[in-house]
Amino acid sequence: MCEKSRVVIVVNKYWECDPVCWVLTNKYIKEQCCIDFDCDITCLTYPSYGPVKNENPKDTIPRLLFETDTRSIEVWCISDLMNGCAPDLQSSSEEKMKYLPIIYNYDKEKEIELVIAVGTASSGPAITADSQFKTDNINGSVVVGSKVFMHNGGDEDSKSKYQCDCWDEILISSKTDFIDELKNIDFNVYNQLMLCPPTNPAPNGQKVYIDKDFIALGDVNVTDYAKYAEKDKQTGAAFTVSYPTNQNAVSLETTHCLIYKAAKDHLNGQNPPFMFVSGEVDRFTQFAIDVDPKAYAQNVSGAHNAGVVIAKIISVLSKKDKHKTKRERVADHV
Repeated sequence: MCEKSRVVIVVNKYWECDPVCWVLTNKYIKEQCCIDFDCDITCLTYPSYGPVKNENPKDTIPRLLFETDTRSIEVWCISDLMNGCAPDLQSSSEEKMKYLPIIYNYDKEKEIELVIAVGTASSGPAITADSQFKTDNINGSVVVGSKVFMHNGGDEDSKSKYQCDCWDEILISSKTDFIDELKNIDFNVYNQLMLCPPTNPAPNGQKVYIDKDFIALGDVNVTDYAKYAEKDKQTGAAFTVSYPTNQNAVSLETTHCLIYKAAKDHLNGQNPPFMFVSGEVDRFTQFAIDVDPKAYAQNVSGAHNAGVVIAKIISVLSKKDKHKTKRERVADHV
C-alpha cells in the first residue's frame, strides 16, 4: 500500500503567505464563487503574528493542511523557517537555500506529486504592448507557469553568496499536464474575488494568465530592494542574451527559482514536478514607482490574488479525488 502523495505549496515572505491563508480559510469564496474544498482542512500554525517562531527551524511545520483521499496538500511559508535569521538576511538566497530542504524532508515517506511556488513579482520583460498581453502593465494579475531561469544578481555588497551550476538556463518541470488542465478553466468567473492594487493597476483589469511555457526569472542574491530596478534589468538582459527569441519571461522576482532548485536537489538532480503562481505587483524595472508608494496595499493585493488562484488549484485537486471511482481510489494506493 502506498502513502498519499504530497502537494507542496511554498510561499515566500510571511506578508505574502498571510493573504494567501486569508483566502484559503475564508468561507466567502465558497458562498460567492463556489470555490469549495472537498477535503479536511487543518490550521496547524495559522493564524500567526508574523513568522511562526521555533527555537529549531527543523521543527517548522506547514501553516495549513488540506487532506484528500490520496493527497496531503501543504501550505508553507519560508519566513517561518528563517525566523531566527538576522533581519538583513531575510532576503538572502543563500540563507533560503539552507532552510528550504526542511520543507521537502518534512514527510519523506510520501512522494512529492507537485511543488507550487507562490509570491508577489514584477512583470518579466515579455510583458509588453506588442506581446500576447497587449500591454506592459498587468499589475494585480496572476501568471502561472512551469519554468524558471536563475541569474546571479549578486555583487560585493550583497548579503547573499549562493552559487549553483545552472545560471542563465531555462529549467523545466517534469510534469505540465495539470497546468494544461487549469488553462481550460474560465478564471473570469472569479474576477469579483480579485483585488485591484492601488498603484498603477492593469488597465485591462486583473486577470489570470496560464501557460506551461511561461518562465519565472530569478534575480538571485539580490538583498537590497533599492537595487531591484538595476538588477531586474540585468536579469532580463541575461535572459534575452541566452534566449533571444523566447517571449515567455512573464515573472521576475527572487525566490520561485530557489523553491524549484531546492526541490531538484531533493530529487537528486531530477527535474521536479513544478509550477509557479506569481501575483504581479509592479511593471518590469518599475518597483520603486509601483510598489514603494503603497508597499503594503500593493503587495497584499498581489498576494491575495495569487491566493485566489491557489484556492482554485486546491479545489480542483480535491475534486479530482472526489470524482474518482472506488476502483480508481484503490488503484492509487496499490
